[in-house]
Amino acid sequence: MTEATIVACGCPGERCVARVFNRKPRSEARLKLAQMMLEDQEVADSYLELFVELRLAAPLASGNSILVTSAAPDEGKTTVSLCLAMTASYAGQSVLLMDGDLRRSSLTAALGGHGSVGLIEVLIGQAEGPEAIRPAAIEGPKATCVSFMPAGRSPPSSLGAAEWSKARPAFKSISQRFGYVFLDSPPVLAAGDALLFAGMVDAVLLVVGAGSANLDEIKRAKQLLESIGTPIIGAVLNRFKPKVHGPSNLPYSGYYRR
Repeated sequence: MTEATIVACGCPGERCVARVFNRKPRSEARLKLAQMMLEDQEVADSYLELFVELRLAAPLASGNSILVTSAAPDEGKTTVSLCLAMTASYAGQSVLLMDGDLRRSSLTAALGGHGSVGLIEVLIGQAEGPEAIRPAAIEGPKATCVSFMPAGRSPPSSLGAAEWSKARPAFKSISQRFGYVFLDSPPVLAAGDALLFAGMVDAVLLVVGAGSANLDEIKRAKQLLESIGTPIIGAVLNRFKPKVHGPSNLPYSGYYRR
């Protein structure tokens, strides 16, 4: 069984939340992994608690869009984005999940949409929001109502042509049609797109890979994000293993049946 627990993150920030996943998926397996994880009641409850804490964060009192990113690749941000979108949908929210990782497009590979207009076309003014949004075919323990915007078919370099004075209002207009929007971005230190996207959303959630993350890289990513001015509302410690990294601060892990 995949373990899930809450641990002390230790990252500076307004709010720190941490969850764990002990697997490292690739795009074709990511959707099945998310489904399997959320069938585990302990993991599902952890995600629900994470979602509730995000909802209570001050920046989301008047906003609804969250950028999910990391300092470096392969820290689990895409799986966290997908599971949060599913969790929010289970909680009765209308949800838009966006693939902003234009170079890897893992969500597009998992949910479909290659060759279709998507986020990049909306931002550069070549498509309207409704053209780029499709239902996300997600089968899980409960019915979901998640809409999905793929990365798009234009090359990532096309972002250079975006008029951000128009792209930001376009993004806001789309976001207002949903209860919550989760935007999966590339890692902060891998591509500048993450900082561009951070300037559009209401809040940022930073995913940190347990056992693989570099503290200096995390600090650098945090500094870059803070320079944009969008608040970092939390950090998720991903793939935490109690036997390797020490005990968590969750005293009720034995409550669940194994």
